[in-house]
Amino acid sequence: MKSMLKVLMTEASPNWGGQQFRLLREAAWLTARGHTVLVLCGESSKLAAELERREPQIEVEKVSSWAGPRALLRMASVVRRAHPDVIHTRSGRDSAWASYFHLAGHPVVRSRHMTIPERVPVGETLGYRFGCRRIIATAKFIKSDLVARSGVSDSRIDVVGEGANLEEFHPALDGAGFRAEFGIPPSSPLFGTIAMLRPEKGQRIFINAAAKVFKRVPEARFVIVGGGTGPYVEKLCQKIREKFPLSPSPIIITGYREDIARVIAALDFMVVPSLHEAQTIVIPQAFAVGKPVIASRVGGIPELVTHEENGLLVQPADNEALAAAMLRMLADPELSKRVARAGLNMARNELRFEKKAELVLQTYRRAITGPE
Repeated sequence: MKSMLKVLMTEASPNWGGQQFRLLREAAWLTARGHTVLVLCGESSKLAAELERREPQIEVEKVSSWAGPRALLRMASVVRRAHPDVIHTRSGRDSAWASYFHLAGHPVVRSRHMTIPERVPVGETLGYRFGCRRIIATAKFIKSDLVARSGVSDSRIDVVGEGANLEEFHPALDGAGFRAEFGIPPSSPLFGTIAMLRPEKGQRIFINAAAKVFKRVPEARFVIVGGGTGPYVEKLCQKIREKFPLSPSPIIITGYREDIARVIAALDFMVVPSLHEAQTIVIPQAFAVGKPVIASRVGGIPELVTHEENGLLVQPADNEALAAAMLRMLADPELSKRVARAGLNMARNELRFEKKAELVLQTYRRAITGPE
């Protein structure tokens, strides 16, 4: 088998989030190690812009629209020209078009980054079963769901969870600059949640819990980090005004940030209040910086966080439980230190991004070898 691979990565989603960031990181890692990566995405997508800005050495091909047969023809022209050893798809539409290439004998790997909806369309089920050689699931529970509800063979699915770059995320980071930027005193305990501003990420739950914590610990401060626009963000701002009619407010929405390592370094506690979650990259990142984690017991999060060992788990959408966990961390410094140490050890031993990228590369080689 060839030591250096040519990989075509595709992404039909126009948005920017964890799924697209993971593609960018994996593409950069492969390129740095001598593999050739070509990315096919929408011409107006955030991914195209971020690749051109952050990783200009990676070749990007663009599709005007993923809807309709023109997208298939565009993908076909790219495949004919590039002759990739493997095609790695990320979203529904690009995976659907890639199934034609799978049927023609091309090695196709499909990623599943999100939880599976309660009702899985027949076409999507068939796509998982017959439209690719291998599947990469970001969590064990996603693999189990694909096997149980979509009838995918267990042997065709590899689990590759999220990992942190330990050169970028480490305990020696200084978050004083972030605190100073927002006027947060060094002595104030700081809770933060980092995610795109979307209902399923649970920012409203975080605000409700923060209000309860603030009543008990008025020196506490809270930050919500993440990009987003529209009615949901407006409702978050309105809720903050209702819960915290103070100036300056003890809770801040910072907007989108690229200096996530510096943000995490500034926190005393990372909170992940998601209502639904496959697996979030911020937990490995918080572990790597040595921060205690409080998270919802949903999706793949319990595969990372073991209650009272390397963090605290609470039921999703439970304001009281989340506030109680936050107050418990504040009241028990030994617990906070113990779970933070355990999280750091896990990051160093199991959650290095390089290890996760190597697993992706192994999946490519299995796909190239052929069906098991």
